[in-house]
Amino acid sequence: MFQQERNLVRSDTMKWKEILKEDKEVEKKILREIEKEGGALGMKNLKNIADMETLKRVLAGMEKKRTIFTHKDGDIYTHNPR
Repeated sequence: MFQQERNLVRSDTMKWKEILKEDKEVEKKILREIEKEGGALGMKNLKNIADMETLKRVLAGMEKKRTIFTHKDGDIYTHNPR
């Protein structure tokens, strides 16, 4: 029984590591897209990067870290909009 529990924990840890790795890749792609668009863009520019659930999770994390900012109109910026 203990071995099965340990395998479950190891499996869950691997899943989280994979999710975190994927999130870092998505974050890099988002920042590249923002740079390509001149520092600001809308969600329509990001739809081809990842599924909507992943995008929202990564964008929320980036906002929390203050890597990006969201304008009241919905545009995403790499600097704090005035």
